[in-house]
Order: sequence, then structure tokens, then C-alpha cells
Amino acid sequence: MTWTVAEGRRGRRWREAVRKRDDAGIRHSLLLEMDPDGRFAHLELSTADGLLTLHPEGDGTLHGNRVTSHGVEHVRGIAWDPGAIVLVDGSPVSRFAAVPGLSGRIEPGGMGSVLVLRIPKDLALLGGVEEVRRGDERRWTFAGPETYVLDDDGVLASAPSTAEWALEEPS
Repeated sequence: MTWTVAEGRRGRRWREAVRKRDDAGIRHSLLLEMDPDGRFAHLELSTADGLLTLHPEGDGTLHGNRVTSHGVEHVRGIAWDPGAIVLVDGSPVSRFAAVPGLSGRIEPGGMGSVLVLRIPKDLALLGGVEEVRRGDERRWTFAGPETYVLDDDGVLASAPSTAEWALEEPS
């Protein structure tokens, strides 16, 4: 997995590329934007099955497009709760990007039921509820065995190689 995060006045922009297990190419590429309050704002996902874009509208619905070999399918009017999270199957970034929005709702040592829009490789949109566990200030588990440990900036602390670079030139 290769990932980046950029923070600005409109929130955080996460990018992720995940290779297939057999190292035979890219499993998916993801752009995930979160607003300054840690809520889902925008998604662009590409897999071998197609392309998906999503964003919430002010009327409490999701909109976007799914493009596959079957053509373009418009995503319109899917009910969306601003407290819900988006989890892309096989995407660690979609999990730790959700943490800032969950931090005020799930206390350390606790767990909570969270509304989830799950997106598998075939780009289906699967709504549901999942249990999210918060081990302590930094440890989170999302409906599975893997625990994500975040650093003080809310990014993956256990990354094998982490570096920071300015994305903009100082003015």
C-alpha cells in the first residue's frame, strides 16, 4: 500500500494505491476527502471493475456515478447520514480516515454501532451498521481482526516508512 494525506482549510484529502496480493498490479486506487469535522465529503475509487465517484448533497443524500463495462449508472438520492462512514474493502485508509469523525462518539475502551456504506471491489454500495471498537486513544478496530494504531496527527503510526513533505511552497 502507498498512501498520502494532505490537510487544508477544507479538511483532509487521502490518497491510496493498494497492490494485489500476488503483486500483479493495482487492486484499487482511492481518493477520499473528509471535511474539517472528519465527515465524509468526496470519494473517487477505481478498481478493475470500474470507476466510482460519490459525494453527499445538502439534502441528506449521496450522489455520483459508477462506470463499469455495463455503462454509466448515476447514483442519486441514496439516503445519507452525515455521521456515517465509508469503508472500502481492502482499504486501510478508509478506516483511519474515519477516526477523527468517530473520536467524539466512541470513548477510549468503548465500542459503538456506526452507520457504514461499504464498497466492495465490484463497486456495489452496501449500507449497514458495524461495530467499531476503540481500544484507547490511538487503537481502533473496524469489524475485523486488524487494529489500526494512529499517531498524534491521526495517521497510521505503524507505517514501515513514514515521511513528511510540504505539499505547497511557502509564500
